Amino acid sequence: MPDLMARGAEPHQNWRHPLPAGPVTLGRLPQKSAWATPWDPQVSSLHATLVWRQGKLYVQRAPAARNSVFYQGIDQGFREFAVHVGQAFVVGGTTFTLVESAPSSVQADLTPDAELTCTREELRQFKYVDAGERIDVLAALPMVIRYSPSNEELERRVVEVLLQGMPRAEAAAVVYLKQGREGAGPELQVRVALSRDPGARPLGPSKRLVADAVAVRRQSVLYRWQAQTASPSSDYTVQEGVDWAMCVPLPDDPAPGWGLYVIGSAPLALPGGPSAEDLFKGDLKFVELVSDVFGSLRQVLDLQRRQAQLGGFLSRPVLAQLALGDSEEVLRPREAEVTVLFCDLRGSCLISEQGQDNLPKLWGRVSAALDVMTSNISDLDGVIGDFQGDAAMGFWGWPLACPDRALRAARAALGIRRDFLRAAQKPDNPLAGFACGIGIASGVAFAGKLGTYDQFKVSVFGPVVNLASRLESMTKQLQVPILLDERSARLLGTGSDPWYRFRRLARVRPYGLQTALTVSELLPSEVEPGAMRERERRDYEAGLDAFLAGRWRDADRLLQHLSAGDGPARFLRNFMQQHGQAPPAGWDGVIALQSK
Repeated sequence: MPDLMARGAEPHQNWRHPLPAGPVTLGRLPQKSAWATPWDPQVSSLHATLVWRQGKLYVQRAPAARNSVFYQGIDQGFREFAVHVGQAFVVGGTTFTLVESAPSSVQADLTPDAELTCTREELRQFKYVDAGERIDVLAALPMVIRYSPSNEELERRVVEVLLQGMPRAEAAAVVYLKQGREGAGPELQVRVALSRDPGARPLGPSKRLVADAVAVRRQSVLYRWQAQTASPSSDYTVQEGVDWAMCVPLPDDPAPGWGLYVIGSAPLALPGGPSAEDLFKGDLKFVELVSDVFGSLRQVLDLQRRQAQLGGFLSRPVLAQLALGDSEEVLRPREAEVTVLFCDLRGSCLISEQGQDNLPKLWGRVSAALDVMTSNISDLDGVIGDFQGDAAMGFWGWPLACPDRALRAARAALGIRRDFLRAAQKPDNPLAGFACGIGIASGVAFAGKLGTYDQFKVSVFGPVVNLASRLESMTKQLQVPILLDERSARLLGTGSDPWYRFRRLARVRPYGLQTALTVSELLPSEVEPGAMRERERRDYEAGLDAFLAGRWRDADRLLQHLSAGDGPARFLRNFMQQHGQAPPAGWDGVIALQSK
């Protein structure tokens, strides 16, 4: 498959990635996207989804992406479009070009005429015979590679350092010996390779040498050949004129199989000067020092990546607590007053059926919908507690007490509702056709690191979680987007804040439960498009009061003008019609639901 190249305004603002088999995300922030362009502020944190299929690269702008994606000079909006090899698309000040992948440079091996192996202890005791050539490069090494914006840029700078510190080196590379599938041998990959001669053919590392160093001996290995005996037609390990190649393994953490690979011409041993072996040992020691620094930075980057992934599930206060204290204590499961939000996607079954012939695109749309849910939760410092298919659960109140937990949950719910409504107005938006149902409940729960010793997650457990899920299901019966339990409604107060309101809908006994509760709908401000008018909200609650009191004629009169466009009004009127417009004997105002 081809590669995708990104180029910004500055020469160092670039990367090149081979396209994977599945979808990949493109954006500005590494914790949000697999391929990040941190140099371009016009690229959103998550800007687009890319999928290679049927010989083309399909690009689709993410629903939350602020700026346009231009292809052939045209704003593509939110529709998916295809890019052919040799073509490009533009976001902000960055151009993304689809190019042919570099040809494989791995060639067959010759048996070396001689080899040199050194343990770390041996190299540690060895003193440089040409220290002056190394000292400046080594002194600058940490700063040179510390501020690399990406893994690819870090690897490229490491290779540059190797060439700067080794005058006899012709080319250098970062290599990876990837274990093949069962029954297949390992695959040698060249991550980044640079040559002193721009016209030289691609570096062809010896698979035998790499395997010997990184998989068998786990120490530095150098092979020597008699280059002058190689004819132009010989099946040489590397390009003609190269006398030696060395490979130094990187630490196994965060992943085994990695190494630094260098080739070059034989050093000249002058009379009275250092021997060729001492010069080789000096090169090996230098590469090992670079390997140590590079390996440490790989570990740091891996930890940062894991923290970024953790940040997708934990709120900023949780991450701050983890940074300040003992993680086991911070994540310790304990009882807490929480507010739980359960959000489920609507319309996904039909869309899944229609999109079964294009599963990558379907998954991209569902992922975009889940991102809307989780980003609204995490932006309000909620913890992502679980995913269940196309549903997400978040909560507030742990590990730190959160007095305004219901307000935060309400803001997150209204934000999710708003994002889906906006998407519905744009047919080319990936979220078009989707809606959501949201249940919010408050109470005491057991929250923290839950699970077994081998497998666990940060989540919340207890009846309040079940209630939030039940409320989400009830949104289908009452035909409203967001439902609250009584405790959440009390925590929200009178609804005097201008950005939200709520209305009591009914007193119900959920299917399978014994306790009745009053459910309320969370409403946005009256000024938002499509929001219920305040007069209609008051009329409904007046009709509900008459319904609860058994004055069903008055209730029907108050609800009649609402029922054409209001699900709860139709729900109450249908219930009254089923009972002959008269409350049954012993009426207590509770509607027993017959299904979840």
